[in-house]
Amino acid sequence: MKPSNHAVFRLFLLLTTLHMLWVTWGFFSEGVAAATHISWLFHLTAWGFYAFLYSLIVVLPAWLSSIFLKRHSRLLAALAVGLTSAGLMFIKSDLMIYDLYRFHFNGFVWNLMTTKGGMASLGTSGATYIAIAWSVLLVISLQLLFWFMSLRLEQVTLARRSAVAVWLVAPLMFATQGLIYGISDVKNIGAVLDTAEVYPFYQQILMRKLAARFGMEIERNRSHNHRLSVDTARLHYPLQPLNYQAVDHPPNIIIFAAESLRWDRLTPEIMPNAWQLGQEGALFTQHYSSGNGTREGLFGMFYGLYGSYWASFLHAQQSPLLMDRLLSLDYQFDLRTSAKFSYPEFNKTLFAKFPLTDLHEADEGMNPWRRDEWNASQQIAFLKQRDRSKPFMSFFFFESTHARYDFPDQAVVASPYLGDVNYWGMSRASLQPRIGEFKNRYSNAAHWIDMQIGRVLQELRAQGLLENTIIIITGDHGEEFLEKGNWGHNSTFVEEQTHVPMVMWMPGQPHAEVKSVTSHLDISPTLLQALGAPADASTYSLGRNIFSTQQRDFIVVSDWRTIGVMTDNMKYRIAYQQNGMKHYVPTGRDDAVLNAEQQTARTEEHQPQLLQAIKNCSRFLASFKD
Repeated sequence: MKPSNHAVFRLFLLLTTLHMLWVTWGFFSEGVAAATHISWLFHLTAWGFYAFLYSLIVVLPAWLSSIFLKRHSRLLAALAVGLTSAGLMFIKSDLMIYDLYRFHFNGFVWNLMTTKGGMASLGTSGATYIAIAWSVLLVISLQLLFWFMSLRLEQVTLARRSAVAVWLVAPLMFATQGLIYGISDVKNIGAVLDTAEVYPFYQQILMRKLAARFGMEIERNRSHNHRLSVDTARLHYPLQPLNYQAVDHPPNIIIFAAESLRWDRLTPEIMPNAWQLGQEGALFTQHYSSGNGTREGLFGMFYGLYGSYWASFLHAQQSPLLMDRLLSLDYQFDLRTSAKFSYPEFNKTLFAKFPLTDLHEADEGMNPWRRDEWNASQQIAFLKQRDRSKPFMSFFFFESTHARYDFPDQAVVASPYLGDVNYWGMSRASLQPRIGEFKNRYSNAAHWIDMQIGRVLQELRAQGLLENTIIIITGDHGEEFLEKGNWGHNSTFVEEQTHVPMVMWMPGQPHAEVKSVTSHLDISPTLLQALGAPADASTYSLGRNIFSTQQRDFIVVSDWRTIGVMTDNMKYRIAYQQNGMKHYVPTGRDDAVLNAEQQTARTEEHQPQLLQAIKNCSRFLASFKD
């Protein structure tokens, strides 16, 4: 026997791949539960290729070691069997975690497993550990058997040819599944896009830019009654049909959302109009966005769901219940932005049921402050020209507070401010001495936005509309100026990037300064309940009525790949997409660094909340097994 012979390892790789196909069957069955013809082919080839890839990763180190261990056959056998058994058990563990939480193995899961009490919080018991031990024993036994079979079969021609054939079939499967995913990316085929990441470490192959370069049509034109036909089987939103109560006089709704507007700009000096409305209505001093970026912030505001749902709702082009309800009540709409509705793709999510002609974007040729001014004028024109026999909903997204923080001379309330913003060659070291001047630009931009809000509020008061109009003033997320070591947003969940102003004028509600924690997730259920939705929001949102006085255990913010769970004394970031073994350590509620003992104590204290947040990430997704 020559265990260093390449034929032995090719055979062992073939048999390990067959074992891996058996282990990963659960991922494949999840993916094809609601499959179409093209997604069947995708999952068949993806399943085969990734089973081969996972096997190759754990066989290759032993294979390479055979160069140095030619005379140590037992050690080489132990290495080959041990590595492949560990790899197989890792994938088996990942499947169990995914089946429970729709998460793949990541840093949080590893920390949970290695923290005292972590496994117990998952409901494990002595019987669980016995079952794990038996599973490990079975995997090792099979791999040991496969090793000896490889040694015996290395001289069998058919076996050797089969082992070689794997190396020819695997690239073909890789190319096929990659091509199908790329086409699905261009054509927005949800049956593939929504299910591809059932495979651990799945690597997306995106072709939109390539398709655009060759002049291919990426997006279909949308009319009022036309949407892309994609698979929506994964969504379970709402959990059950809503029974709305009749509303005799549906309220008008106006939402002012400002780009990158953080909570501490809402002052009598910087934003006097918004501040005054907060003194008349409700001022929420501990309000948090649902994300540290525009996508997650506005998604949470309109859907009342975590940002982890973004991709599924985008692929399905599923509109929020809030907009569906407004359409059913025959509202008039004035939807406008000083940025773009297509990036992020709010034309396919928040406003998916509206024709593009109803989504008003200011001319990009104008400076941001001019766009905001123009949009305010157009909003006032809408208020004057509307059909007064119908209720209306108006959404206005401001851009002036986006970096470079734009404003005209008449908006200056903070000096000195940086006159020329040149980002070329900018670094943290070069920014530090100019932070105050940057912040003054930011404050002046916020003041300009407030001036435009004031113009609209003046028109509302002139028409006597405050008696039946809900008004919301907030930011999509915050903005950091190196207070915690970062610049801008989209990087962490610190206060500066997530804590936003929140003013709500609700007809009939007395003035209140609400100091309890509230979230953008609360906006949608609050508005839906004003439109007749059930008071219990649990079947259609992860938020609640913003005026609720019930104690809450945690809130959640999101970004592209992670959620941040915020309790009364801790913030903890968890990857909801597989992100290797990166692990985010908890901080204090105020972003303070915790020592190891404090980290352990607080994660143990809040494990139920952390696990509930994870479960919530799939609560409104139908199980593939259903």
